[in-house]
Amino acid sequence: FRVTGSAHPILAMVGEDALLTCQLLPKRTTKHMEVRWYRSEPSSPVFLYREGDEVTEIQMEEYRGRVEWIEDGITEGSVALKIHSLRPSDHGQYWCHFKDGNYLAETSLLLQVASLGSDPYIHMDGSVESGLQLVCTAKGWFPEPQVSWKDIKGENLLAFSNYNFQDEDGSFYVESTLVVRDASTEAVSCFIHNPSLTEEKGSDISIPEKLRAEMASLKVIGPSQPILVRVGEDIQLTCSLAPRTDARSMEVRWVRSHRHPAVYVYTDGAHVAGEQMAEYWGRTALLSDAISEGRLTLQINDARTSDDGKYRCLFE
Repeated sequence: FRVTGSAHPILAMVGEDALLTCQLLPKRTTKHMEVRWYRSEPSSPVFLYREGDEVTEIQMEEYRGRVEWIEDGITEGSVALKIHSLRPSDHGQYWCHFKDGNYLAETSLLLQVASLGSDPYIHMDGSVESGLQLVCTAKGWFPEPQVSWKDIKGENLLAFSNYNFQDEDGSFYVESTLVVRDASTEAVSCFIHNPSLTEEKGSDISIPEKLRAEMASLKVIGPSQPILVRVGEDIQLTCSLAPRTDARSMEVRWVRSHRHPAVYVYTDGAHVAGEQMAEYWGRTALLSDAISEGRLTLQINDARTSDDGKYRCLFE
């Protein structure tokens, strides 16, 4: 005998139920057979049916109480497994395995789990690298979504950086940064696209005329050459506003690849310790003697090899 299943992926949404079916050919009763549904390891099944009963002792922990054996077509060799309350971790390949004495046969099915997450949220993140930095965030997406930016004419804009990570529930949080350097840009849009559902959500933000005027004049200036230090020495990262502008009422943030957590955050005249990356705890100091002129220096003590790389200075 042989086993057949769906030739196409089975698509279902997070939180919904999914029905996996397979068929024995030629059609015959499977009541006396062993039927095993598994992911990668047959020894740890999603579900095991043997001698007319469900065997739970070796069942995968994450499927206990979430799967239902449907045997309406069992006399015709058709079996089905319903998975309730789908999670992102349920996404992937499943095997339907029949055993009748010494005879074995199996087939695989692909379950695609998907989720449309939150609408993208765009906020302005201050001036950086001669432009205005915008950050687009969204959460609850699965599988890993694609992020794109467009201008008011629908033309694609190149993101400065993209940062995606999986939350504890398996869904994705995305953070995309765009630097707008053209002072004539009036509005931009951020779109989050789900590749499995071919659906997307978008949001837009208008750039106030005042900010566009400032963008045309106010710039953030940093060192023109790479900063070279030896391991164990102190690092000084200096950035300043041009033309000179009092930064005492601004938030100033030094970051690596993403905004949160940061290397150092200064706001309301103080260091915001709760937003600092753990590897910089107790190793940073802010030299702010010239803050009224828009110049600040972050000192990182006792340089490590892991400190090597690109840093960005953001004024907001």
